[in-house]
Amino acid sequence: MPVSVAVVPQTPLLVPEIAAGAAGELETLRSYAIDAVREVTSDADRVLVLAPGPADARFDDVAADFTPYGYGERSSDATGTGAGVRPGSALPLGAWLLDAVGTTVPRVFAETSGEAVDLPGNGRTALVVLADGSAKRDKTAPGYVDVRALAFDAVIGTALASADLDALGALDPALAADLWASGVPAFRALAATVRVDGGDEIAAQLTYDGSPYGVAYWVAVWRG
Repeated sequence: MPVSVAVVPQTPLLVPEIAAGAAGELETLRSYAIDAVREVTSDADRVLVLAPGPADARFDDVAADFTPYGYGERSSDATGTGAGVRPGSALPLGAWLLDAVGTTVPRVFAETSGEAVDLPGNGRTALVVLADGSAKRDKTAPGYVDVRALAFDAVIGTALASADLDALGALDPALAADLWASGVPAFRALAATVRVDGGDEIAAQLTYDGSPYGVAYWVAVWRG
């Protein structure tokens, strides 16, 4: 499998300046996410950042621009870096993570509605997947409580720990919408992309599985 995968949360709260008072509580998650991105990009020829979106879209470059959250100065305009990226996209977080690890390999960014994505070029690709689970885990969650959330998230966590492409590909979009699990299109696309690329032998490691503030977050690394 000429692709290595890092699965990290899509929440902008990974950026300390956005997390503000919660930055310390999320330090462990942030550290695992940065370590995962560093690992998969260390021997890559290029990196593709993949995030969930309402439709499939691709961008040659995206800036780590968080002005919608009140942090930083806008680094792109109608014709600049990241032009056309929709408000609320997780792709700027992917750019921030790549900047955080200091990688200089060429970057491509894509949003997916759940379909496989074409991996760029020859050689080894690092696929950085931005995706969250349900946001209805407990009373602190943005969506309050849904009793189905724990079982739904358990399927995702188990699948990431074992590189179970069938389980990720079978995630129910309708149930995901009920549970505010906005990352499911990216999980489904991950499964489809790795299957197309040849994912028979994958060494999978789940390094983080938690739900601060009632939202399910994972960090995983797959190596082929």
